[in-house]
Amino acid sequence: MFSILIKFKRRIKRLLKVQSGERQLPNTSMHSKTFKFLMLILFSVLVSVLYQGESLYDPLDMQKKGEIAREDILAPFEITVYKTERELREEKEDVELAIPFLIDYDSSVVRSVSKQINSLAMLIDSLQLKVELDSTLTESLSVQIISDKFPMLSQSAIESVMMDDSLSLLFGHLKTVLQNNIYEIGVLPDHYSLPQSRNNNILIRYDKSQRILNRSRLMSEADANLKMVEALNLLSAKDSIDVQYYHRIGKVFIQPNLHINMDDYNSQVAEQIKLISNIKEVVEQNDIVLSSGKRITEQQARVLREMVRIQQAQAAENGWVGTFIPLLARMLLILSAFTSLYLFLYYFRKDIYRSNPKLLALFLVFALQLFLVNLAEYANIGFELSHYIYPIALLPIMVTILFDAEVGILSTFVLAFLLGVLHRFDFSIAFMTIIIGTAACFTSRHVRRRSEFFRIMYSTAFTFAIFILLMENLKLTPNEEYFLDIGYGIINGIIVPLLAIGMLPIFESIFSITTDITLLELSDLNHPLLKRLSLEAPGTYHHSIIVGTLTESAAKAIGANSLLARVGAYFHDIGKIEIPEYFVENQLGLKSKHEELTPSMSSIILSSHVKKGRLLGEEADIPDDVLSFIEEHHGTMVQSYFYNKAIEQGMDEDSANKFRYPGPKPQIRETGIAMLADAVEAASRTLDDPKPARIDSLIQRIINDRFESGELDECPLTLKDLSKIKKAFSQILIGSFHHRIKYPSKEDVSR
Repeated sequence: MFSILIKFKRRIKRLLKVQSGERQLPNTSMHSKTFKFLMLILFSVLVSVLYQGESLYDPLDMQKKGEIAREDILAPFEITVYKTERELREEKEDVELAIPFLIDYDSSVVRSVSKQINSLAMLIDSLQLKVELDSTLTESLSVQIISDKFPMLSQSAIESVMMDDSLSLLFGHLKTVLQNNIYEIGVLPDHYSLPQSRNNNILIRYDKSQRILNRSRLMSEADANLKMVEALNLLSAKDSIDVQYYHRIGKVFIQPNLHINMDDYNSQVAEQIKLISNIKEVVEQNDIVLSSGKRITEQQARVLREMVRIQQAQAAENGWVGTFIPLLARMLLILSAFTSLYLFLYYFRKDIYRSNPKLLALFLVFALQLFLVNLAEYANIGFELSHYIYPIALLPIMVTILFDAEVGILSTFVLAFLLGVLHRFDFSIAFMTIIIGTAACFTSRHVRRRSEFFRIMYSTAFTFAIFILLMENLKLTPNEEYFLDIGYGIINGIIVPLLAIGMLPIFESIFSITTDITLLELSDLNHPLLKRLSLEAPGTYHHSIIVGTLTESAAKAIGANSLLARVGAYFHDIGKIEIPEYFVENQLGLKSKHEELTPSMSSIILSSHVKKGRLLGEEADIPDDVLSFIEEHHGTMVQSYFYNKAIEQGMDEDSANKFRYPGPKPQIRETGIAMLADAVEAASRTLDDPKPARIDSLIQRIINDRFESGELDECPLTLKDLSKIKKAFSQILIGSFHHRIKYPSKEDVSR
């Protein structure tokens, strides 16, 4: 999986044409310049359009609800403020709530029930009388007659009624319960027939009257049955009636008599909705829109927005250019901000300006920062948190670590300008960005371990807390919840460095930007390649350690990157792992394998360690800044030993190019120092009597040789630098070749 990711990264780098920063030669071609300016313009346009800030087309100084009006504003023309879709929808809902559901009370059902009860009572009376007078009329026949006429009654109920001697009491009570308890309001078929609504009022229309009731008082047939039982229980307490028997007879007479009239209800709702106006307010010309010094209300803010909309519409009528003037002005402001960054890099940091991949990386950090601020802006709008949740420290931390504090601070000021302008010239956001960002830059200057991000967290969180405490107490009306804002700031200061830790390796890997963190990780001698070098080529390993010490000391002396110099020297000869026995430091006094080879073949074998080292480094995902030491530490030097041997064997003297290393020549001071240190360390092994004067002479001779051969022409080492390098080399080598006293042996002591 790791190898697949490495290959994918290499493809991206080839697509972007990313090389090591130290291998980037000044590219002043028209194509490179065009790409730089296209990148500048494209990114400015994308930020203008995609990062809307408060609003894309509104004036950047447009005031909003809750702010204090800076000046009096009069309506330049009549302003009609229309209701929003939400307001119209709410008004329609209010209409629907204000109009109760219409229910028609069917009195004919009540009269029919009363008539049925009377008919039943009369029929039972007549049948009871006939049974007594006519012996042929049996009780079973009487039950059948009643059942045929009143099929809703069960046979057991009819039999009970036929045997009841107090029918007048039964039917009297049933009429009373039905009239006073059941049909006093009426009965619905069921509750599901009435639509659900937040309006609990219903209007019941009787024959000649109507009344409004709460919908909870409506009864379904099931509710009416329970109501009848309750009423009969109350009667039972007075007259000692059989409630179960009465209910068994009375329940069959309960019939729905309420009918929901949705047609009339919908008609009334539609009529009222037609009367709703879509106009919220009309402000006459020269009426006061805002009063200076007063807090802006929601209604005033809406009038102001409508005024701006009308002005934009009027500008659009005069041509499409007027519509895009605010957007164009926004683009020009953003373009001017990034142009200032370009100018700084052009005059003071040409190494970054000349590298299109580095410029792209810088722009992508800006994009990431603005994207996260935009997310925080949406969260702030949705949950009304605070602008102290904006993760403004991300860009300062990442740019400082990827490049340096100078670029980080300037980028912070550019970010502050962008956020201040795009957030309606908000001074507080711009000032916060400058203060927090500058503190983050200074604490991120020397980050050599991941654990040092804790220092950045503490300082950023502390700066946030102090800044919020001071800013909120300097306001005329400080935020009452500024302790909550301090909490937001502290959390912000902790989370943002963690985001930076996660994002930095991606930028380092894709754009070949090597930070001190990566170099320190590579300086661990337990790195797999160095461990393998120590086991398979111990002589080369020891040589690399000494070269690393020499290179680091010399780099410190001239103010170069000593960490990069040391790490690059550690890896400069890893190509020798493949065939260590062909290099003299690993032969351990054995017969040299080159005695059996031609000088040309020996030259090819020796120079192959450069290419093999590059391939091994790429497979291990070593950064290009370190891999450049492998290719440049020999430059294009001639392998003089095998060249002279070839001449002795009769080869033409003009064939020197066949014995040259593939190069390129050192491009930076660090690889130039590594070239000198490599040659000095190897040559110092040949000194029979390594006295200080001889060591100084050897170092000077090697430096002169490399200088005169032109190997140092492409790296910015000055004569003053070379003098300091010689002094640093001398101190290290003289110390390593120090003399010790001879300890006496046991035989000498015994004498």
